[in-house]
Amino acid sequence: MLNRRSVRALVVAVAAVALTPALAAQADQAMPNPPEYPFENPYNPVQEVLGKFLFWEEQLSSDNTVSCGTCHITEAGGSDPRSFNTPNPGPDGIFGTADDIRGSAGVVRQDASGNFRGTTPFDFHVQVTGRKTPSMINAVYNNQQFWDGRATGNYVDPQTGLLEIGYVGSLESQSAGPPLSDVEMAREGLTWDDVAAKLVTAKPLGLATDLTPEMQDFLATYPTYPDMFAAAYGDPAITSLRINFAIANYERSLVADQTPVDHFLKGNPIAPEFADGLALFQGKANCASCHTLPFSHDNDFHNIGVRPDLEDLGVEGITGNPSDRARFKTPNIRNAALRLPLFHNGGADSIADLIDFYNDGGDFPGPNLDEFMLPLNLTDEEKADLVHLVEVGFTDPRVAAREGPFSRPTLRSELPSTTTEFGVASLNGTGDTPANIAPLPAFLGNSDWRIGLASGKPSTTALMAFSFGAGDGSPFPDPRYPVPVNIDTRSLFLLVPTVTDADGYATLFLGIPASPVLAGFEFYGQWFFADPAALGTGGVVGTKGVAIGLFAPYSGAPGA
Repeated sequence: MLNRRSVRALVVAVAAVALTPALAAQADQAMPNPPEYPFENPYNPVQEVLGKFLFWEEQLSSDNTVSCGTCHITEAGGSDPRSFNTPNPGPDGIFGTADDIRGSAGVVRQDASGNFRGTTPFDFHVQVTGRKTPSMINAVYNNQQFWDGRATGNYVDPQTGLLEIGYVGSLESQSAGPPLSDVEMAREGLTWDDVAAKLVTAKPLGLATDLTPEMQDFLATYPTYPDMFAAAYGDPAITSLRINFAIANYERSLVADQTPVDHFLKGNPIAPEFADGLALFQGKANCASCHTLPFSHDNDFHNIGVRPDLEDLGVEGITGNPSDRARFKTPNIRNAALRLPLFHNGGADSIADLIDFYNDGGDFPGPNLDEFMLPLNLTDEEKADLVHLVEVGFTDPRVAAREGPFSRPTLRSELPSTTTEFGVASLNGTGDTPANIAPLPAFLGNSDWRIGLASGKPSTTALMAFSFGAGDGSPFPDPRYPVPVNIDTRSLFLLVPTVTDADGYATLFLGIPASPVLAGFEFYGQWFFADPAALGTGGVVGTKGVAIGLFAPYSGAPGA
């Protein structure tokens, strides 16, 4: 007796027999470009350039370290190339186990006042998202955004609570999330009013360099964000709606439709090197069951057995429906080879791993596994043909080369940091090493520059000492306090006392003047705090030294 799975296998076999006509029918079915825009947010070329500025603006984050583009690098297929090296420990909370997730690095936890705080399991380090970053390229063709589809076509403005788009507004809905996420970009309790107020005085893309030609021209004409918003919207008001509308319409310009497969879909013969792979894609391998051409996705959600169902509920976490358990959005297959690792947890290291996964019928069968997840019994040659199709046939060369709509500036976070640690630290009373928290870029005019202390003694006096020179780690001259000193005590110019909190954290707020004479100036700092239980230090503990180089915001010129 035939069950649903055997019927599915029979249908796939019949489709393979009729393969050549089926491929021919796919020709001349290119993706619509330009794509559909919401009636409420029509195409506006000035707004699109503004959206590009905002998408790559690291000052959109609370601490000036993360932009939307930080996790959506164009030449990485619109995803995050850092994911190989930015683990989240997964549901068990333990790093280095099978359920680890390769996510995206965000911000160090900061409370509502901007004080650095620790959080489990990341301590004083940057937090990492619990899913791999999906691509924003071709996301315009998704009905819903995020792996679990929680950003829908109904865009409700977060400042007013009003429904502003009732259809195809998923990009606007998605854009409203990360800027207020206290894992990805924000301090706790941040509001859209705070974000808007910061943009009023921020130098547009002042932390980025290598601005593209159209961005340079735009900045020369509209040198402030109020100027840019006035050009796009008619007046200088900065609101959440205008920010999200601009970012969404910039993302609508990111259409990758110049792959070899797209050449075929536009009515041309398929290149011989891709013919066998595409035949498998449409037939025996059944990839097109979900990665439906021309869009290469089906705007649906599936459980394919990447991990056990209970590790991440997927769509069920949004709908509450058990039939949605561990179902995730079908990703666009274009440029998949550029956005490794793959899957919602970053679990596939290569396209070859991806093909092996589907050839095996998934890794974790369960009651919610989609019915099409069957072993494929591909030969090594067939797997190689599919790998070549995905790696080359579905890659738009403009994406990899940062060309056309995929051009972008270079972010400050991609450049060598001007803040570095040096020297040695002494141990505190519990045997831990106190640490500096110094992720913020030290640019002139940064009124919110901060430096933090972690693993200090709770609720004790701490002192931040600044010097014009570095020390050699020698102990204090006073033999009662043999703590290593990493700054030059002969050129001290500022001593700032504070108190650690109940968890041993301290944060020093020290705005940086905008004076251009300070550009290139370097100074040195070290934390000290009292801890009578610390062994061999006379009750005083010190961190490593921090070298802090000041820099001026960039002018927007190439390489500036």
